Amino acid sequence: MSDTESSVDDPQDQQLQGSTAEWSDLNSDASSTDDEDQSDEGPGQVCDVKTLYEGESKCTCCINWVEEIPQDIGSSADADAESRRHALLIRMRRNHGDGKPMILHSIVIQSSHLKSILGQVFQDYSGITTTLKKLVFKAPFHCFFYEWNRLEKVISEVEDPVGKSHGRLLKRILRRELRETISLSADLNQNGVITYDYLWTIFKPGIDIYTFEDGYDRIYRLQKTLYVQGFGGQFFQLTVNEIDCDGEGFGYQTRIFPIFNFPGTKRVQDLDIFPASYHPKLSEVKDSLRKRGEMFRDIHSKPYYYGAYKGIILEGKHKRNVDGRIIVDPSSHANFTEEVVDLTPFDSSSLKPVMELNDQMHIAPPPPGPPGRGRPRPGPYPPPPFPTPGLHHGWAAPPPPPPPPPVTVRNARGQGIHTKRPELTDDLVHLCTAYVRGYCFKIKKWGEYLVFSMIYRTDFCRQRRSNGIQVTFHIENIKEIQWHDGAFDSLVLAEEYKRLINAFLSGHIDNKDRFDDVIEGKGQGVSILLEGPAGVGKTLTAEAVSEKLRRPLYAMGAGELGASPESVEDNLHMILEVAAKWDAVLLLDECDVLLAERSADNLGRNSIVAIFLRLLEYYRGMLFMTTNRVEAIDSAFKSRIHLTIKYPHLNAEARRKIWERFVQTSNQESTLQPLDFAKLQKVDVNGREIKNIVKTAQLLASHENVPLAMEHIRTALSVSRVGGIQVEWLGAPVA
Repeated sequence: MSDTESSVDDPQDQQLQGSTAEWSDLNSDASSTDDEDQSDEGPGQVCDVKTLYEGESKCTCCINWVEEIPQDIGSSADADAESRRHALLIRMRRNHGDGKPMILHSIVIQSSHLKSILGQVFQDYSGITTTLKKLVFKAPFHCFFYEWNRLEKVISEVEDPVGKSHGRLLKRILRRELRETISLSADLNQNGVITYDYLWTIFKPGIDIYTFEDGYDRIYRLQKTLYVQGFGGQFFQLTVNEIDCDGEGFGYQTRIFPIFNFPGTKRVQDLDIFPASYHPKLSEVKDSLRKRGEMFRDIHSKPYYYGAYKGIILEGKHKRNVDGRIIVDPSSHANFTEEVVDLTPFDSSSLKPVMELNDQMHIAPPPPGPPGRGRPRPGPYPPPPFPTPGLHHGWAAPPPPPPPPPVTVRNARGQGIHTKRPELTDDLVHLCTAYVRGYCFKIKKWGEYLVFSMIYRTDFCRQRRSNGIQVTFHIENIKEIQWHDGAFDSLVLAEEYKRLINAFLSGHIDNKDRFDDVIEGKGQGVSILLEGPAGVGKTLTAEAVSEKLRRPLYAMGAGELGASPESVEDNLHMILEVAAKWDAVLLLDECDVLLAERSADNLGRNSIVAIFLRLLEYYRGMLFMTTNRVEAIDSAFKSRIHLTIKYPHLNAEARRKIWERFVQTSNQESTLQPLDFAKLQKVDVNGREIKNIVKTAQLLASHENVPLAMEHIRTALSVSRVGGIQVEWLGAPVA
């Protein structure tokens, strides 16, 4: 009995006959072509369609394909000699839903001519090997929908008559299957709307997609899509790529976005994420993102980048304003945080759209267990199938969170194979992430950006991969540093002190690698101790040196290092390593707190001092320490100090210079005269107290909306602890 000759008596059989007759008509269409010479009837050479049907199941893992409309059990016909002669096999399966009794399941390509054509059509796809004996494409044929224009073009350019006839035959089959989809998609596109079921038609893998995220425009490169039936509902899952840097090079970082099920139609531009081609100002957006991407590339072209940051940061779940300096250093970030950054190279085949051409495979039953041993051993049987509503839309059971993309280049932890990565070219810079990894000196925390992860049981949410609370740095808030080049020269410090510090540091910089200890790498740093009373400029000296040298200033304190010997060692090791890498000026304020004299009854303190002594021996950088209790420092540590500078109490002349400097740099109009400063220099206060008094007086003058006057200084002094008993020295205000 042939495909179309079976008797049809009842209405259901008539519907079944109608649903299959249209595929039989393709045979007559093929015979009407102008390439009737088919004398070579090897595998796949007959320009004809062979239709196979889903027969009665013989096992739980395979579909039994038969030649006739299934009424009785038939043998599997897709592997017999007759079937192998046809260029195409069309497989029809039972429809377990509404509509036609039989629906198209898959198309088997056996023609060598068609394999050659499809190799050109899908050259940008991975997962297709055209040298296989047969290629199986399963409904709903998304890849053919995406590449329809290319398919028509390639077929039209085929010169071989047999190959052209095979291509036309395939095109007829696909047009009949995709006709409704193409028509409805064109109608939706013309009106600028989309339905949930047809989202896949506008999200072609490989296109750029747009979203407005955290107040900024973003464009990603789409890798793949999937309809997902999750525990929290139905959603359309988009797997996208952005360009990131892990310190060793640039690559793609994978992220996932959902579009949740919605009723009816929706404007494409109203979606949270949509194809970038629908954006009305795409050219302007891309220009802006290119500039941002070029900045991202420039920042990461150096081992580290030292810059100013002014803007909002996310610290855990909280927002705060930060106006300070940061270091962008992905390598050090990888070493000292829990975040793992695995990037996929730009030329990786894993980024290409994937075609799944695997046909059904029969799984042999497990061998029976030993007699008398109870149930047989677990075999390789697949689990029971998950319900797949809307199968024609590609629904599937909720997959596990996506695994990291295959990577051969690892981060700075020194793992994996290190290979040279492709350069970041201009045509890709608009895909760069908007966030950077580094360290914020003001809040003393490493910064990372939030990574999206799919949480199927709760919802789609943001989730960190590290243990501690870290912060987010947005690249548009990073600016070049405005250096205070005159800070060192303006120090209120004796000129001989300045010359000594300047000469000492210049000699260290010029001869850093020339001097070494008996042990290699030991004793190549420089340690300077600044001792003296509070408020005489010890800390300011270290800050001014960093400005003069244009280097980062890393000010570490006891709170940052921790209290236990273990935490002190870990934190100090991190600080010394990054400070040496960044050529930073390292400042340990009030060092006597951590380096106090060891005693027999305090083993914890003894351990901390020993840790400092050991680690600082190998520090290659510049270390400033300040104290007003030099006698409390352990004697072993004193011997490791290269230069000690004792700061005296401020004299009258020094106090006058400090008064004048703070008033002049206040950016506020002032009526103070030289005679006023002559009176102020007599007040016995230190530099920090002078700064606080001037600030209080400025606030008072601003509140009254008048210039800063001596009366405001007198008021601030009278209420302060330091100057209350000395106000009478100032006398009456000067007119």
